[in-house]
Amino acid sequence: MGTHSQPLVTVYIPTYNRVELLKRAVKSVQEQTYQNLEIIIVDDCSNDGTHEYLENLSKKDDRVRYFLKEKNSGACVSRNIAIEHATGQFITGLDDDDYFFINRIETFVNNWADQYSCLFSNIRVKKIEFLERTNYRFAMKSVVRQNDLLKANHIGNQVFTKTEYFKNINGFDPNMQVWQDLECWYRLLSDKPGKRINIDLYLMDMSHPHERISHKKGDKVKSAYSYFVEKHKLNNKASKDLATHMTNYLDIDLDISIYFRKFCNFISLGTFIQLLKRCLGCK
Repeated sequence: MGTHSQPLVTVYIPTYNRVELLKRAVKSVQEQTYQNLEIIIVDDCSNDGTHEYLENLSKKDDRVRYFLKEKNSGACVSRNIAIEHATGQFITGLDDDDYFFINRIETFVNNWADQYSCLFSNIRVKKIEFLERTNYRFAMKSVVRQNDLLKANHIGNQVFTKTEYFKNINGFDPNMQVWQDLECWYRLLSDKPGKRINIDLYLMDMSHPHERISHKKGDKVKSAYSYFVEKHKLNNKASKDLATHMTNYLDIDLDISIYFRKFCNFISLGTFIQLLKRCLGCK
């Protein structure tokens, strides 16, 4: 796609009771180098002044639309409301406690290619104030296919894709108590792979005291795992690959074979050889 093409891009932001963080997130979208944007914010019954902020914001920036839910029903429902009402040719998401780097949208638009189902970037993670690190690791794939996601979530929490693709797969599944992103990406990649833009374009902020949208307990993880396996009719091998995602939760007891499988899945033979060559090259 040429640099002079200016398709409308929808950015959706689900929010709940974090108005100050939301202001930062919205500002990072408004200040993008790419300006042909539609910003859709869906509020999950906040009572902290979010409604007043959204009303004033929409008066100042005609690119902003917002929806107020009548009952608290979670981030998946919020995202789906935004996707349903999106009019952009392309769409991407932002959590209300995170923010975009200034050239995120422009980079995606200029790198779009129809042989991929979506684009995604590396993520810069902030766990402690003034201390950030990239989430990128050498073993992460640059081109990600559906079955790769069973072994590791190479994509992360946001993608850039065509709006019609999201609508065709019916967005996010509210029945997934955790791993909503992973399960959605799994469906999105059913026909074509996703492509990594190998730079940090998104800041995930875990340094604030608010609970993150994605933070859940181990019992919900086990329930989500069983639901995922049943929904997608995973065979034994695929089910075992998916089980390796549960190693990130300390309150789940797993067989040692699952940890070994995670290591073998993530550090493939090809990756191990490349790492070995790098080490030898340093000597």
